[in-house]
Amino acid sequence: MTGLMIRSFGFIALCAVLLSACGGKNLHFSQEGIDASVKPKTRANDFIEKRWSYSLGSNFSAQKNVIDPAVERGTVFAASSEGQVVALELSNGNVLWRNSIEQRLTAGVGVGDGLVTIATENGEVVALNSADGLVSWITVVDGEVLATPVVVSGVVVVRVGDSRIVGLDTATGKILWNVQKNVIGLSVRGVSSPLINGRGAVSGLADGRLIAVDIDSGNILWETNVGRRKGNDRVQQLTDIDSNPALFGTVLYVAAFQSRIVAMALGSPRVIWSVDVSTIKNIGVDADSLYVIAETGVVTGLNRFTGEVQWSQHSLKGRGLSPAVASGDNVMLGDFEGYLYNLDRTSGELLGSKRLAGGAIVSTPLKVDGTLLILTEGGRLHALKHTP
Repeated sequence: MTGLMIRSFGFIALCAVLLSACGGKNLHFSQEGIDASVKPKTRANDFIEKRWSYSLGSNFSAQKNVIDPAVERGTVFAASSEGQVVALELSNGNVLWRNSIEQRLTAGVGVGDGLVTIATENGEVVALNSADGLVSWITVVDGEVLATPVVVSGVVVVRVGDSRIVGLDTATGKILWNVQKNVIGLSVRGVSSPLINGRGAVSGLADGRLIAVDIDSGNILWETNVGRRKGNDRVQQLTDIDSNPALFGTVLYVAAFQSRIVAMALGSPRVIWSVDVSTIKNIGVDADSLYVIAETGVVTGLNRFTGEVQWSQHSLKGRGLSPAVASGDNVMLGDFEGYLYNLDRTSGELLGSKRLAGGAIVSTPLKVDGTLLILTEGGRLHALKHTP
């Protein structure tokens, strides 16, 4: 179980043993029983070109958490775990504003309703004005926040590590509602961000349940089990939903660790199909396929409509892969040494690689308006153009 961090609700001794066995590797190198491997040989392939890059600072650290950048209306919002928050022009990387929270951050960046939201190690949700970076409000939610707060008109939805979902007023930060779900046992140290559907928020829990909450009232609309526990060992029974739910059209895709991926009809708990693939990383999705980094390190392409495995790429096992993103006819993903790989979308063939500055690629690659945004462990935010 190299690289996994475990939380315990009532099993402290076992947790200590597990953490000791996990070793000191960083979160980006989340693997289960696989040692680091040598990079596979790839032919020269200039499939990307640099548009701009920006350093979030030399004190940047991804050892405990990864804070993905976000984009809204042509502006990139990014943050480092050391408290630096910045707004950049997507087109050229020019700095619009910078602010320092002077606290270690555990989650972000959520944008919307004129706000940029982050979370601190002291259990605070901080909202900055997206126009100038000034602090609008700070609210204590009394728990560790590891998932990106999600902002929708009037409400900030926050997934707290103790299996609470909290709704905050965007204007004042006042707590509007608080949903508590009891989860007993071990869980992976990681939490998925809620997904907004209209005025509903869909969120995964540490025991493999998926729930939908009305964001205006906090009422639970429905819940269902995605994860299915196997075996008698407490670690084998981990079924956390730690990757963010993915949405395409009217279908929701959800993954549970050591269990399965399910496709669900939007707005209901009805399962369309399921496939036994385990992952804790975000799923890439396009019109035809899902792109999954399995816990074994295998990259898998699944038919979006049936869940059927279309291809599997084994040559990147042991490379501490980032989630994948589809771009045109290709799929791109990074590794723990900073290499960005280019795969054929329909066959999974490894077409090429290119190394980026700044060490391990730790963020979920984000593609917006033809620009690919990638954050590395050294705090370097890259804006790239895909040139297939």
